[in-house]
Amino acid sequence: MLAELKSKFLEQKRRPAAKNVGGKSTLHFDLLYQLSYMSVIAAAGVPRKQIFERSAELPCASAEYFKRVELMCRRLKYDYAKACRVVGESTREEEVKGLLLRFSSSLSSGEPEADFLSREAEAQAKAYDSDYGSKIESMKMWTDAYVSLILSAVLIIIIGIVSTLVWEIDTAFILGLVVVSLMTTALGVWLIYLMSPREVVVVRQAGSREQRLTRKMFRMIMPIGVAVCAVLVMRGTNLGWGMIAAAAALFPVGWVSVLDDKKVAQRDSEVGSFLGSLGGVCAAIGTTVKEALGRIDLDAIAVLRREVKRLHARLYFGLGTRLCWREFIKETGSELTNRSVGMFYDAIDLGGDPQQAGYRASLFASKISVLRSKRKTVSSPFRWLCITMHASVVALLVFITEVMAIFGNMLYEATREMPNISGSVAATGLTSFNFQGLELLRTMLMPLVIVFTVSDAIAPSIADGGSRYKVLYNLGITAGITGVSLLGLPSLAGILFNSVQM
Repeated sequence: MLAELKSKFLEQKRRPAAKNVGGKSTLHFDLLYQLSYMSVIAAAGVPRKQIFERSAELPCASAEYFKRVELMCRRLKYDYAKACRVVGESTREEEVKGLLLRFSSSLSSGEPEADFLSREAEAQAKAYDSDYGSKIESMKMWTDAYVSLILSAVLIIIIGIVSTLVWEIDTAFILGLVVVSLMTTALGVWLIYLMSPREVVVVRQAGSREQRLTRKMFRMIMPIGVAVCAVLVMRGTNLGWGMIAAAAALFPVGWVSVLDDKKVAQRDSEVGSFLGSLGGVCAAIGTTVKEALGRIDLDAIAVLRREVKRLHARLYFGLGTRLCWREFIKETGSELTNRSVGMFYDAIDLGGDPQQAGYRASLFASKISVLRSKRKTVSSPFRWLCITMHASVVALLVFITEVMAIFGNMLYEATREMPNISGSVAATGLTSFNFQGLELLRTMLMPLVIVFTVSDAIAPSIADGGSRYKVLYNLGITAGITGVSLLGLPSLAGILFNSVQM
């Protein structure tokens, strides 16, 4: 029986605990939370068994490793030191492996869990700070690289457009230019995805009023927008009208999501100081959280004032304490609030020192909030740079292609009106122009413009992080720019040539 259980465990532990995408995941972010939580509840003086049981239940990727440790101790009757060593030796992630092996050594030596976990939490916070900062610096360089790649892709297409009017170009070469441009654009988006920090910002289930409104609008407006776009495409309407219809459907949903993201960031910046103050008041007057909230001047709270007042009202009317805190987290819509409040509440619920619990929860929340603020200093300018670049790139492509197409048609008409001098040098030069290649490039312009529209919306959303619905805000803007360009610039080019002919 023991051998069978061990075999099942070994089979389970070979499975990856966290989904790594492009060599990156939220494991570093989860591990910082895991160690901060464990240090808080360990400081409350709870038994070792309870520390591992609580840690295994946390909603993060790193909890899977502690779940394996707890499973080995419960099923295979290992002690925690040996279980940590076995799990650590079989783990692929070097950071987790080192942590578990150090934890095993600490448990074997008899060192108190609280001392070890407090030291590891501080070390992990410094490592996470350094790693996050280096990723932000890398993201600065790769956002510049993305702009260069997009401009290079556009330059390739412009060279192809001009070349079709100079000499005969094979169709395969023209298609090759388009494929290279598409691959260059995709490479730029992938690089931004690879270099951006990975973290969880909003709760998985819609919590705040804006998050619920975003999902409701997405479910109601998106089907209508897709149906309208499909009808326009099937009727052969100009693609510009389809882009404008898509922008009208996407932008309101994205705007509400961006508004929620700003509010979540403001709440995250204040939740740390709130928990620290609450823990300090609890320790100072030796009372419960419910009574401590009554002693705090709630009107002095800037961003979380409404949520904290509702929390105080629910606690005052005798509702379940855990339920009140859960509703507080739901109203903020923040995963950082969820994790910091969770470690604060659990530490007090287990009999820990409120001041110490508030201090550690505040330290965790403030650290993450400051790092995210630094990230915003890079991602926010990059968003508007992408939107400005998209307007320039699409306008340039559409206008140049339309001008060349009109010019090519004028040359084609000119060759048809010169039958008597068809053997002359001028006529031979005119008929050598590749009108078919130009028409092919004009046709391929539509998928290229669509790809640029999508990529210039996705790249800044990846760099900024947060809710996935935020991409609809950027996509609504880029689609609107594309639609206006496709509708207005061909007419402008026609007016330009009509004025020349006159």
